[in-house]
Amino acid sequence: MKKKITILLVTTLLTASIPVFAVNTNDIKDQVNDNNEKIDVLEQEKSDLQKNKKIVNSELDAILDEIKNTSNTISNLNSSIQSKEENIRVKTEEIAEMILKIQEIEADIVVQKERISEQEEELRKQEELLATRVRAAYKTNSVNNIIFTLIESTSIVDFTERLLFIERMVSKDHEIMELIDSIISTLEIEREKLEASQKAASEIKLTLEQDKVILEEEKTSLERQKATLERELDNQRSLEVAKKTLLDSLSAEERRVANEIGDIMEENAALEAEIQKLIREAQEKARREEEARKAAEEAQNGGSTTTPETPRPSTGYIRPVSGRMTSPYGYRIHPVYGDRRFHTGVDYAAGYGVPVASTRSGTVILAKYHASYGNYIIVDHGDGVSSLYAHLSGFAVSYGQRVSQGQTIGYIGSTGTSTGPHLHFEIRVNGVHRNPSDYVK
Repeated sequence: MKKKITILLVTTLLTASIPVFAVNTNDIKDQVNDNNEKIDVLEQEKSDLQKNKKIVNSELDAILDEIKNTSNTISNLNSSIQSKEENIRVKTEEIAEMILKIQEIEADIVVQKERISEQEEELRKQEELLATRVRAAYKTNSVNNIIFTLIESTSIVDFTERLLFIERMVSKDHEIMELIDSIISTLEIEREKLEASQKAASEIKLTLEQDKVILEEEKTSLERQKATLERELDNQRSLEVAKKTLLDSLSAEERRVANEIGDIMEENAALEAEIQKLIREAQEKARREEEARKAAEEAQNGGSTTTPETPRPSTGYIRPVSGRMTSPYGYRIHPVYGDRRFHTGVDYAAGYGVPVASTRSGTVILAKYHASYGNYIIVDHGDGVSSLYAHLSGFAVSYGQRVSQGQTIGYIGSTGTSTGPHLHFEIRVNGVHRNPSDYVK
């Protein structure tokens, strides 16, 4: 009777330990799952921030290209304006030189006119003198003048000399008048040349002034273009500052999200370590209880009962499904979110409802639903090693159940974040994921 009570007590203690362990691990796993959901949300937020940063960077690059083009155009306009200013300066100097030349020509014309006036005045006087002599000769009669000259003469020779003198005087007057006429003609020709030069210079001056006006108008047009481009450049630089500010803000937010993800992942690592600790404690407790149960049975049977040999469990790992691997362990482009993320396991292709086998013998420590994993199972294999099976359509085992290698534990599905039926398979060592291909060939 005492032996039966002992066996009953050991059995009761053994079964009572499972709910306590389940409550502890499930509470922690719930926290881990909640944290994983937070990480998924934060990862999506981080991905969105990175996409926005890429867009803003692209916009910033475009603005910088516009600023470069506008600055180059302004620089070219400045060169054109400087060239116009130099041309205007040259035209201004040429106009000034032409004005000076015109002034010199006008001064020469004034001198020439004065000389012409003087010669004309001299001619007028000579003409008046000649006219006076002609009138006097006319009045006195040239015959009487000759007779008077003859009477006055002392000899025929004196008469001849007097007559030749009169003739020379008349001839001289004519020569003087012809000379004056020649000088006046020469001066008139020079005056006409000067006036022609003045007219040509004035025309050149007018052309230069017109050229200068055109250059000034072109310069004004270039300056207006420059002013417009400078306003555009100011706007572009304002946009540059705004985009850089936005980019800094997005980068700061990305760092904040990354830090928050890091904090949650550290918390998860601590929680996973706590789960592994609980598993080890539960296994140790189970081992002691198993030893106590066997001791009680031996005591009941008088110590003569031989315990049958327990079959050795398989120590290797097998593939949970026979389908081909479709996505290996490591970084990849996420099939749902479209960004680059680390794939913590491997994916195997399989149809709906295909049985999923345990990769190795162990104890089911979790069988529930998760937003990303969908229906998933975790089997503890001892020594801190566990395996995870996700996106299942249903379960074939329950929490706390002992499973053997190759035993069906669930069925292929597409629950959680999934694009179609497949198995997501992970190997974890002390809660940290490892490459399953290092364990399962």
